Amino acid sequence: MRFEVTQVLDEIERHLTTESALAQAVVDLGHVAWYGALDGGRPVSLLRAGLLIDALSRHLGEDAVMIYAVASRELLTDADLTSKERMVLGRWSGDGMIEVVPIMADRVAEVGDITGLPVVTIDGFPGLEQRYPWLRGVPERVLHLVPGEGGARIIGGQPMPAEGRGPLLSQVWHCVRRDCPLFGDRRGHNQAVPRMRSGVPVCPRHDEPLTSTGAKAPSLAMVLIVDGTVRERFVVRAGRPVVLGRAPDDATGIVIGGFLEPHVAQMISRNHVRLELLEDGLHAADLSTNGTVVYRNSGPYGSAEQVHLRGGASCVLGPSDTVELHTGVLLARADHIPTGSYGSQGSVMGDAPTMSFRPFA
Repeated sequence: MRFEVTQVLDEIERHLTTESALAQAVVDLGHVAWYGALDGGRPVSLLRAGLLIDALSRHLGEDAVMIYAVASRELLTDADLTSKERMVLGRWSGDGMIEVVPIMADRVAEVGDITGLPVVTIDGFPGLEQRYPWLRGVPERVLHLVPGEGGARIIGGQPMPAEGRGPLLSQVWHCVRRDCPLFGDRRGHNQAVPRMRSGVPVCPRHDEPLTSTGAKAPSLAMVLIVDGTVRERFVVRAGRPVVLGRAPDDATGIVIGGFLEPHVAQMISRNHVRLELLEDGLHAADLSTNGTVVYRNSGPYGSAEQVHLRGGASCVLGPSDTVELHTGVLLARADHIPTGSYGSQGSVMGDAPTMSFRPFA
């Protein structure tokens, strides 16, 4: 049982981000953890975040959903948390996987307002509609979490791609606390969303003014698709090429071998393709033994013009182009996922979710 709970929490962790370019929704983690109606279990359970992720996955039709989770310090100090949950929350907080704030107030709605991301709600954000009119006027950006089949379901429209507020999200911000997990020295260009106090950007964790250290490098959010299922989301930034392959040598590379059947994985090189964002666009360069195919997409997958890359050859990708490493293994822009891609309806809760909800020490 202890092993199964650890597996579930590890799976939940894979879906957490404070990078707005990767996130697909913003949520108050405490509201979800305290929402006993989802499973009828303990007063607080961190595992309920897994029910949310599964529900969002079904709603969006994608397995690799990423959530921007905000937690109040009240959640981290809840006496009903198990020791395991407190340890995991501490790690998520310290590593910047979740945003921890002294008081929640309107923070979830604020992040949604700044980033353009949809928000997940249980109570509908009462009292905030005047400050954030889109909470009432743009229903596809307000996703309601309710009990349902599988523990939870999402009610709401299909969110559109986010369009964030440029001045805030286009700058690299720095907190006076150098070890800050949201805006400290470790974060670089991969940063959380500033909080606004009287028109001044502040660190949501420490409530200290942030200092801009310059423009953020341009970036593009990408997806890895295996057999029609979106398996991974990642960001390519100018000046920071990303290598994808079976098991890239670079620690910052994207490992895709674990998503593939053994016979398919052997057809993918350890370092198969490099994506690099330059002034003239996103470049794909072949690093492989078997080659890489770029589909110039002007129609359904399979009917597009094909560009074969071998021996280090590269080309500039258009917004709708896809890169094929092997049959069924594709790379695409997150805002131009090929028609026909879907979720496999996998679950982060594992094979025995009812056991996962029993108390553990």
